[in-house]
Amino acid sequence: MKLASIIVLIFVLTEVSFSVHAQSFTIANDSGRNSVDISGPFNGAEVNLPAVKKLPQFYGGKKSWQEFLRSNINIKVPFVNKALPDIYKVMVRFIVGSNGKLWGIGADSNCGYGMESEVIRCVNKSPDWTPAETSSGDKVSFTLRTIVIFTVKPNDVIISFD
Repeated sequence: MKLASIIVLIFVLTEVSFSVHAQSFTIANDSGRNSVDISGPFNGAEVNLPAVKKLPQFYGGKKSWQEFLRSNINIKVPFVNKALPDIYKVMVRFIVGSNGKLWGIGADSNCGYGMESEVIRCVNKSPDWTPAETSSGDKVSFTLRTIVIFTVKPNDVIISFD
């Protein structure tokens, strides 16, 4: 049996979103139904989010993170699970805590063939990161996402990064 080949492209995508979308919902009570507008910031509550001055970082930066993933990802996982030739974009999110430890690790994609589990396994092996810092120097937790692209092809094994 020939094993399909795989090209693994790994890059880090940082997403931060603090937007509140205008919406309303209906509450049923004894006197009838009332419509409640929650389009204001959290029902009128003022929310002050600290400005992040420094993003969390893997020691050595993005290239070192990619090298860590490349050296720890078992590229045979799609083969063992009989992945069809295709391009699979696996997105995994995790939180870098204020102490630099990773937690809240989970998949935001569902490609299957064990690929999400494999990337999560690798992220779990990660050493501590340098945590995010606010402009006042406080260390804060911060959510990051990593996208690993598995390109499954016949007759070749190539690992590269974007």
